[in-house]
Amino acid sequence: MTAIESLAKLVRTALSNGEIVRVSFEKVDGTLAVDRQITRNLIVIPKGKHPKFVRGENPHYITAFDIKKNDWIRFHEDSIRGCMECSRTAERITFNA
Repeated sequence: MTAIESLAKLVRTALSNGEIVRVSFEKVDGTLAVDRQITRNLIVIPKGKHPKFVRGENPHYITAFDIKKNDWIRFHEDSIRGCMECSRTAERITFNA
């Protein structure tokens, strides 16, 4: 398993467990999105932003709610540059490509 695959697995596992994750990733335009707080925990997400339905999607993309942006975001697992769980004490994990 590569470092990026390990980061993606950590992010997916934390999101599945209802955690809030701080993540940095490279956007499609090449800029870096730094320290985004994301979650899939419906308790944290405003009711008006809850998903209306579940759709199948590419397994290499991560979809989550960006708390600061107050909207859903989606990014490719290969674009992750670092992550840290917020809702409990965790060590920061960073990958420099």
